[in-house]
Amino acid sequence: MKADPLSVMWRFNWLGVPRWSELSIGFSGYPLVDFHLRIVDRGEFSYMLIHEAVKAAVASGCLVPAKPIADWAGQPRVVLLCKQIRDAIDAGRNDENEKERQCWAKVEAVFSHFIEGGRITEDLVKQLRPEKFEHWEFRCRKPKPSIRVFGRFAMPDVFVATHAQPRALLGGMWSPEFEHQKLVCEDHWNACSLHAPFSDAPDFRYEAYITENARRKLKI
Repeated sequence: MKADPLSVMWRFNWLGVPRWSELSIGFSGYPLVDFHLRIVDRGEFSYMLIHEAVKAAVASGCLVPAKPIADWAGQPRVVLLCKQIRDAIDAGRNDENEKERQCWAKVEAVFSHFIEGGRITEDLVKQLRPEKFEHWEFRCRKPKPSIRVFGRFAMPDVFVATHAQPRALLGGMWSPEFEHQKLVCEDHWNACSLHAPFSDAPDFRYEAYITENARRKLKI
């Protein structure tokens, strides 16, 4: 199903960001519009609840949409930033250490790549195990030090970034430090009064979360 430009304009206004309405011209198939039409047909009211919760969080300033680096770029996906990650990015921009500034610039570049519809694999955006708890990470590996941004999907193609941690502080997978950050992610999520995150249980298909130009493993 493809969305016409008027539907795209309406969906952008759903997030309460008027500048997005300018992008309606020439867009073909904004994924969120298609998704909205599908859930109404199926009567899946839980997604309508998360729609309203996210809308309220954006209106209150609890969540702020990240912007692509290029103002003219299309935005088929959305990244919403919690206060902690916004503060971390602001601090990184103004850090006296050039390497720190470069690391946080990479975080913003990764967000921009995602928002603009760039190719995504789990090398960049990965679902953490066990999948049923719906924790995800953006993996910003270079330049060093590597940074992990934690978050969850509110809906397909709508990622809520909760907070970030240097990878060096997380230990190995399943370490107490890594597991603790999953709980921190949930705390930030709940602080925005969001409902249960989107889930494709029991299949957890990668393409259900990132609906276009995405594959869990890159095939060569």
